[in-house]
Amino acid sequence: MSTEELLPPINRKLEVALRSIGYTFESAVADIIDNSIDARAPNVLVRIYIRRDGQLDLFVWDDGHGMDPDTLRDAMRFGADVSDDIDRLGKFGLGLKLASLSQAREVQVVTRKDGKISGREWPEHGIAQGFVCKVFDEEECVHLVRDAVPERPLEGSGTLVRWSNLYRLRRHQDTAEEFAQKLLKRLENFLAIAFHRFLSGRPRKIAITLDVFDQHSGSAGLPVQIRPLDPFGYDRSGNSSFPLQMLVDGSYSDRIKVIAHIWPPNSTAPAYRLPGGANSRQGFYFYRNNRLIQAGGWNGIREAEAHSSLARLEVDIAAELDVDVSLDVKKMEIQLPPDLAKALLRAQTTTGIDFKKYLSLANDAYRKRAVTDAELPLIPSAGLPATLVTFLHKELRIKATTKHHDLKIGWRKLDNGLFFDIDRDGGNLYINQAYRKQLQHGLAGSSADVPVLKCLLFLVLEDALASERMGSKMRERLEQINRILVRAVRFERCPE
Repeated sequence: MSTEELLPPINRKLEVALRSIGYTFESAVADIIDNSIDARAPNVLVRIYIRRDGQLDLFVWDDGHGMDPDTLRDAMRFGADVSDDIDRLGKFGLGLKLASLSQAREVQVVTRKDGKISGREWPEHGIAQGFVCKVFDEEECVHLVRDAVPERPLEGSGTLVRWSNLYRLRRHQDTAEEFAQKLLKRLENFLAIAFHRFLSGRPRKIAITLDVFDQHSGSAGLPVQIRPLDPFGYDRSGNSSFPLQMLVDGSYSDRIKVIAHIWPPNSTAPAYRLPGGANSRQGFYFYRNNRLIQAGGWNGIREAEAHSSLARLEVDIAAELDVDVSLDVKKMEIQLPPDLAKALLRAQTTTGIDFKKYLSLANDAYRKRAVTDAELPLIPSAGLPATLVTFLHKELRIKATTKHHDLKIGWRKLDNGLFFDIDRDGGNLYINQAYRKQLQHGLAGSSADVPVLKCLLFLVLEDALASERMGSKMRERLEQINRILVRAVRFERCPE
């Protein structure tokens, strides 16, 4: 005869698992902002906070309706949900906790409603110690708010979330200020896309501001007001018949809305290029309750290709389909079940344009584009011996009539953290002057010196030099190459 046994979790291991659920820094911050939107906040401030010891914290302040002490208690409980409203951006009752603990050692929440202020904290080992949550008294709440946002006290109602010690982030050789500014830019790009409808007033207006606060000076830097980055924000279409709604049949007909767009070719708009590059942004844009969940990609329906880079489909999915599309707590991507994928492939406009025809029209618009001046590759023309330049052009099959930009390779005083720098607009590849004497091994220098090094640099950087625009991955790769070469030249100077 079967029996039952109560098996409580091993809290220490559970804490590690909960902290490792897979949020990115940007998606975790967005999850906190979801709560601010659900609280009907017209204003949100995201503040990167540089502590006196150089560690970074993060604060998210809003002027929404706040929570009373009982609601805050539920909000800090794992699995509890403070509302069953299907139109909310929050979903599982886990986002506040998991998003915060995935990035920070501790999370504190202070909130005010109806004149009553309350606060709680998940300490670093609170879960491991049996889900022990700390409760703040009023004085502690007021002190935390005053320390974090002295210019924005919680008056009337609102909420402040603090991530204490951002342990997931690695800043390499950057100073705290430099690293904070890089995080600010990452957040700006991500939030401008994810919340572009809210930022532009659809369905209601919300203002999101970013800044960096230095505890040592007691002041914040210049605020960045996030502007919406609308993936469909073109002035004219790449095909005069578009945008068009594509009707989905069957059981999804009244729960999914699809608008097909074709961007105009040769667009230089940031809303087209987007972080990562336009080619990686073709495909589906899935929205849940007006929040963008996935920005591009074909979800296994087809492969991305350059000729389809103008094709973007705006897809609103009813929140009741969360389980069908495998939306997880991170709200980072959509998984299409086979029947929904087939329904999207069968979708048609009222004029009979189906998915295949739509892609064909988008490809036609791409093929009609002209090659822009910015797309022309950079080919070495100066900084190398003339005979070597001739050989390079022959070897790379560069004819005299082939359109290209001339690349001048030379020396220049650069920051010591850089081995090289690329000036795409000016057509220059600079090598740090500080290392010239060492790299020449005492030989006399000239405008065409160290040809082996210059050729190797050109070949390593060829993709970046030929790229119309550098995406985040390419910039990260260039930073990595710089770090490696700087370390190598310093090692040669002073071997360990």
